[in-house]
This record gives sequence, C-alpha cells and structure tokens, in this order.
Amino acid sequence: MKNTSLKTKLLTSVISATILQTCFVMPSYAMELVPTIEDAIIHNPEFRQQIKIHQGAAAELEGAEGSWLPTVDVAAGIGHEETDIDSRGSSTSMTRKESSISIKENLFEGFKTENEIERQQAKMDAAGYTAEAKASKIALDMAQAYVNLLKEQELLRLESENRKTHERILDQITQRSEAGIGNQVEVDQAKARLALATSNQLAAHNNYNDALSRFQRVLGRLPDNDLIKPDLNFKLPDTLSDAIDIALLNHPTLRSANADIAQAQAQHRSAKSPYFPTLNIELLKTYDEDIDGIKGKNEDLQAMLRLRYNLYNGGKDVANRKRTAAGVQQAAEIRNNTRRQTIENLRYAWDAKKYVGQQLVYIKKHIKLTYETLEGYRKQFSLGRRSLLDLLNTEDEYNSALRTLVTSESDYAIAEFRILDGMGKLIDTLKVNVNYAEVDKDYSNE
Repeated sequence: MKNTSLKTKLLTSVISATILQTCFVMPSYAMELVPTIEDAIIHNPEFRQQIKIHQGAAAELEGAEGSWLPTVDVAAGIGHEETDIDSRGSSTSMTRKESSISIKENLFEGFKTENEIERQQAKMDAAGYTAEAKASKIALDMAQAYVNLLKEQELLRLESENRKTHERILDQITQRSEAGIGNQVEVDQAKARLALATSNQLAAHNNYNDALSRFQRVLGRLPDNDLIKPDLNFKLPDTLSDAIDIALLNHPTLRSANADIAQAQAQHRSAKSPYFPTLNIELLKTYDEDIDGIKGKNEDLQAMLRLRYNLYNGGKDVANRKRTAAGVQQAAEIRNNTRRQTIENLRYAWDAKKYVGQQLVYIKKHIKLTYETLEGYRKQFSLGRRSLLDLLNTEDEYNSALRTLVTSESDYAIAEFRILDGMGKLIDTLKVNVNYAEVDKDYSNE
C-alpha cells in the first residue's frame, strides 16, 4: 500500500539520520558540498517538523479510509428501575441489567467518504511537497553558506598577502631612507598604506567569522575540517523561458499549492453531502434482564435498513458550502501568487548568472593587464623610474581586482544554485541522497 511505502521512506530517513550523525562525530576527512548538504537537511529541525506533519496527514488519511469499514459497538449497564403499572394500580422495583452489541455499515452518505479520502490524500501530498520544498531550501542555504565561507576564506588570504606585500614595501622604503636615497614622506606614505592593509585584513577576518556563523546556523555546527571547493558543471536550460516552464511543472512549492487546491475542492464537494440522505445497515442484538417491570430475561435481534434525511438544519449547510467555495478560491489565489514569486526569483537568479558571467570575462582581463603593469612598475620602482605612489596604487588595484574576481565567482556559483532551486531541480541535480516524503500524484491540472 502507498501509506506503508511512505512509512518505510520516512523510517529510512530516520535511520539515515542516525548513520550520518555517527559518521560526522569523528572528523577525519575534508568536508565536501553534497554530504554537507545531506547532513544539513536531515538534522534541520524545520525539515524534521515537516516530516512529522506529513506523518500526521498520513494517519488522517488512514482514518478517513476507515469510514469504508463497519463500526462495532458493545454496551452494558446495570441499575435500579421502578415501574408503575396503571392497570394494576401498583409499582415494581427491580435491578435492571442491559447488554447489547451493534454493527453499523454505511451504504451511502452523499459521497462524503469518497471526498474526505480525496481531501486527506491531497493534504498528505501537499505536506510531502512542502517537505521537498523545505529540503531544497535548506540545500540552497547550505550551498550558499558553503560557497560564501570559501569566498571569505580566500578574501582573508588575499588581505593577509596584501598586508605582507605592504610590509615588504615599507621595509624597502625604510632601508632606502636610512641609506639617504629616499625621504621621510615616502616612509610615512608606506606606513599609511600598511595601516590600511592591516585594517582591511581585520575587516576580512570579521567577515570570515560572520560566514562561519551563517554556516553554523544552517548546518547546526561549525565546519570540523577544511572545505573542498566544489566542481560546478551544471547543465542549465538555454533560455529563461525554458527555465520558467520547468519551474512551473516541477517546483515543489507550486505542486504543494496545487495539492492544496485539490484539498479545498474535495472539502467543497464533501460539504454537499448533507443535501443527500444517509443509508445504513444496522444490526442490533440485546441481552436484557428485569426490565420494564417484567421479571426475567429479554433478548432482541434487529436487522434494519435505515434511511435518514435531514430536511432543515437552520441554514448551516448552505453557509458551509459558501465557506468551502471561498476556500477553493483562496487556495487558487495562493497558488497564483506562488507562481509569481517563483517566476520573479528565477528571473533574478537568471539575470545574476548572465551578467556576472559577462563581468567575469572583463575581470579576468583586468587582472591580467594589471598584473603585467604591476610587474613592470616593480622593476621600474627598483630602478628609481617609478614613484612609490605609482607602485602602491597599482598594488592596491591588483589586490582589489583579485577580490572582485573571488566575489564574482562566488556570486556566479550561487546564481547557478538559485536557478536550480528556482526550477525545483537542486536536490536532483546535486544527487543529494535524502529520503523525504515522496509524492507520485500530479496536481498540475488543478
């Protein structure tokens, strides 16, 4: 059965969580992106909460399916009974004893059972899609935190190297000044640039610590080893229009919204059931003793086909139909708004990838030419043909270009992750091995 399969998948998720937790206790290997994402998803409280919501919805579906089965009730009672008998002008007092067993099977209830099962099925599927969306969101957050930490680590290294470069320049200028070749102005100028480089290094260190905190928030712990830079080689759609088409069909948040519409529609249909009669088969067997003033046992067996039809209910049924009809429209508008948000977020990511990718070409060209200029200035400065200011400005320009490259490459990678997430393909593309509540039914036509 489908419910049993879902339970197995959820149990597998818990077992996988235990295995991963054991594997990450002793850090013996460098951290890689995909295992880190898997760890972040499985141990994320919001994801685990959503899995529990799905389990609760699965239980409600089982309860709704139980309406197909008969109900069996057993009753018993004992107590004092006094009976007035008018014909005799007397009364009797006895200890009344009752026991009974009844079986009731519903044959027709205005399609309420069918619609309730469909509603609970859609509710469970919506929870499954929401769990998938939550897993994808955590994967994106973890990927961004991972890439940003690598970026801040590299920027800190660059600022450290820049500070060392300025220390060497200051030492060179100081030696020239002491030898009577330079002057105090150049020494002061070199010291000022060294102070600025030191300040930039401290700022980079602070940014790195901030990135560590964001990493810890997503993963739940600080990295216990060095991060391996991921090799990103994604196959993305050729156009934004193609990406949007994929998103509208596959994004789990949209699919969850479609399932919510199906749930609301089933509830609206179910609200019509009071307009129909109910038909039940009822079996009742009673075992009574000393009742109605008659001494002795009294057994009774009933096998009845009972029809009940409510003719008036104070307008409650009509009001309930109006409420559920509004619920369908509300769910549809939520889906429409979700579509807009999905398209908007995907467009932002697509444009970021497009323009940052174009920038990278010119950034790399700028770095190459700046480095060649810097090499020439270093030689000319040693020969006294370039001023200290020219050298310092070129050093800073080269370092700034390197920082821009690191930042832009990070932005480009994150844009690709955002595109995959916007299409609902991030988990599959990264081959993240997490067993969440998978859903087979498609609600895209709702």
